[in-house]
Amino acid sequence: MGLLKSKIVVVPLGEVDFMLVNRLAADLGPVFNRSVDILKGLKMPSEALNINRNQYYATVLLSKLERLKANSREKVLGVCEEDLYLPDENSLISYSDSLSGTAVVSLYSIRQEFYGLPEDDKKVYPRLFKESIHQMGHLFELNDCRNPKCVNYYSQIMLDIDSKSEKFCDICRRQLIGTH
Repeated sequence: MGLLKSKIVVVPLGEVDFMLVNRLAADLGPVFNRSVDILKGLKMPSEALNINRNQYYATVLLSKLERLKANSREKVLGVCEEDLYLPDENSLISYSDSLSGTAVVSLYSIRQEFYGLPEDDKKVYPRLFKESIHQMGHLFELNDCRNPKCVNYYSQIMLDIDSKSEKFCDICRRQLIGTH
């Protein structure tokens, strides 16, 4: 019997749109050639909230997600609406830790309203999908790509996310296949 493939587990954190989470789980599987489970939603852990900043500490969220893993091969992706931070980062769209095999994506700054713009649902899902693939790529040991069209390109601003494709470039795709 060959090595068992790792499974992807998507976890809605707090009050997050289940339709978005459902669609994300369905779309992530084929990208990584993995089965995807959706866990029952988890409350946003109060110990992750920094009251002074009114933001959630991403590292604490990842440690919570890590406890949900059924085995070490699982890759866990949390999705939330809340604003995330790290001590040296004001605000994060997403964050991952390849050692624990966990990642989190926040819809907070993905939404147009964050920039004082009218809501645009057509932009929300592609941004969520691209950021999720990017962070999952890290969990499958891919480094950030230098190709601005590759989904694995490190996006510093929303325009970068909007401009890149939903696919890995050939180099990243080959690396990904090599890690399977």
